[in-house]
Amino acid sequence: MRYRHKIRFRIFLTYPVLALLLSIFMCFFLKISFNSLESQFMDSYLTEELEHFIKMTEQNPELSMQRSKNWVVYKVDANKPVDEVSFLSGYPEGIHDVEHNQHSYDVAIKDRNKQRYIIVYDDTDIEMLEYNLMIYLVAAVFIILWLATWCGLWFSKKALEPVTSLAASIKMLNPEKAVGYLSEDYTDDEVGILALEFDAYSQRLQALIQREREFTGNASHELRTPLAVIMAASEGLLLRPDLPKDIGLRIERIQRSAHEMAESLDTLLQLARNTVSLNDTIDKTGLVAVVEQLIEDHCSLPGKQVKVIKKIHGHPSINAPGPIISMLMGNLIKNAVTYTDQGSVTIFLNEHEFSVTDTGQGIDTDEIGQVFERGYRGQSSQGSGLGLAISKRICDYYGWQLKIESRKNKGTYVQWVFNPY
Repeated sequence: MRYRHKIRFRIFLTYPVLALLLSIFMCFFLKISFNSLESQFMDSYLTEELEHFIKMTEQNPELSMQRSKNWVVYKVDANKPVDEVSFLSGYPEGIHDVEHNQHSYDVAIKDRNKQRYIIVYDDTDIEMLEYNLMIYLVAAVFIILWLATWCGLWFSKKALEPVTSLAASIKMLNPEKAVGYLSEDYTDDEVGILALEFDAYSQRLQALIQREREFTGNASHELRTPLAVIMAASEGLLLRPDLPKDIGLRIERIQRSAHEMAESLDTLLQLARNTVSLNDTIDKTGLVAVVEQLIEDHCSLPGKQVKVIKKIHGHPSINAPGPIISMLMGNLIKNAVTYTDQGSVTIFLNEHEFSVTDTGQGIDTDEIGQVFERGYRGQSSQGSGLGLAISKRICDYYGWQLKIESRKNKGTYVQWVFNPY
């Protein structure tokens, strides 16, 4: 999956991330700028004060120290330092940052005429000011993050309102009914282009639905005509008094199959066109009679040494048309008999489920997940790949469950779990 997060989340996340990066950059910039300005100011200030003191000592040789609120300047013998600045005896000429007795000092040192001039500036207050500044900057970062988060939530919602509106409009679309163009409500921007594409897709979809309706209508009409001929011809043959009994049974089977095919045609057309609730169906079909008829139709194939075992417990009924039930159960029984050359086919029925277990050739493990796909045929398949797909479509339509388990050369187990009437 290429995009794992919502668009709004990605838009919203941009604001606090950008705010955090800018805040961190600003903090480092201010920190470096403050230290640089402080260093430049103190270097200039200490140098000027020290030069001023040197000039004063030249005018007054007896002057050896001068003190202000934040700094003290000394004139000492280079070889005999004063006790107060003895900790500076190892420092050369220049400007230094010195830590002593939990205090921070900026120190400027100059040697002239065998005398050492030292100015010591106590910048502890400045360091405390810098510390407080950093606290304020960190607090400002959190405030900016909070504001960025709030703005991100608000702006992302506003920015995506056209998209969410378009999504709501698409959700309410009925593909079988033509509606107005979605793009009419949007400007010529990215969302408007997306709406135009949906309009074009909707038109193609409606054209496909129209062609499907025309095809199903034509197919229904063309199939009903030969079915009507078959049923009329079989009915006429059955009226002959000299018809042999075995021939009459075969004609009755032809007539019954034609009736079932006509009913199945109607039901399949309904499945293709509509999605209705189970409660909308008023037909009630007894499953025992359907099972008995399917066993008679499918389990007497020539050349098969298959033992059919019936296990019927109860007389369940289902709120669904008989032809659909016959098609569903018939596909399961027919597959079991077709792919079992010898052994047994066990047909089980109770008040909640119908299952078929065979000892046939089975299905490969890597194929079992595809058997319900329309048109899929396994390596050993003899059919068109539609039977199980139709059965699964029927179960999905009515809210039933269809499960299949199989092992290669060990047999197959198919279970249909239904809702009794």
